[in-house]
Amino acid sequence: MSKASYQAHEEIKPKKQSMEDQIHSYLESKGATSLQMIEFHLGLKNQTASARLSEMHDKGIVCFDAYGLYRLTYDDEEKQQVIETRKFEKRDKWLERGYKNEWIARLYAQVPEDGGQTEVRLILK
Repeated sequence: MSKASYQAHEEIKPKKQSMEDQIHSYLESKGATSLQMIEFHLGLKNQTASARLSEMHDKGIVCFDAYGLYRLTYDDEEKQQVIETRKFEKRDKWLERGYKNEWIARLYAQVPEDGGQTEVRLILK
């Protein structure tokens, strides 16, 4: 993280929950909508709205509907499913980036025949 990014993060940190609450209320009242509509109606910058929605997605509060619009999750079961899916997506993206940029040399897993704990190793360059 660059110094400028860190400073921006520290500046916005006290306001994050308030912005998340605003987005939640907006989605609750309007239903599924796009990032651009959230930005416009709440007066948020693109990067700010996108970051808050990404954090809300990580927490399972929001997800995408069939049309690619943000919406609130329906219940705790869906929330947990969104959290798990999001973790796997982020992991896969990180691994893909590692192979592409050549800082991951190899990744392998060893599964014991007796059904014990699987050992996963990541070899970095």
